[in-house]
Amino acid sequence: MPRPCKKKAHAHRKRIPRGLTHKIGEACLFEVEDFPKGILTTCCSLRGKIAARELEALGETDLSNAMYSDMTCEEAAIFSARLRATADLLEFRNKDIAKKPRGAGWDGTLNAEKNGWDWTAYSTFEEALASIRQAARWYEAVGRLGFGVHAWS
Repeated sequence: MPRPCKKKAHAHRKRIPRGLTHKIGEACLFEVEDFPKGILTTCCSLRGKIAARELEALGETDLSNAMYSDMTCEEAAIFSARLRATADLLEFRNKDIAKKPRGAGWDGTLNAEKNGWDWTAYSTFEEALASIRQAARWYEAVGRLGFGVHAWS
């Protein structure tokens, strides 16, 4: 979720409630993007677990883990570029492969015998890239607005 950046240059952002990039009653700049949101988050938030799980499924563990870290506005902008570059690289590496890697598993059931999940559905490679690029747009927008990121899992 967005959090105020503590830099003095962003002091104009007073009286904005926690997790928002705007005052209550003002239009949300993120509404048009329709970013996925978690159950207890705000209209300005991103459910980053979706992109994080897609990154992990595609072997990008470091980036996946980074999505669970707080960031300043500058770090969010840099992270956005890293996400975008990774999606482009994954797409390039797999452009000539007939059977693309699958994304994250969804719609799982807990298997107590193996102490893990049995996934019944997976996102496609294209869906995984779309989720990563969507997260990149969110991080870029948050950073551009002068907000950092508070990650909670």
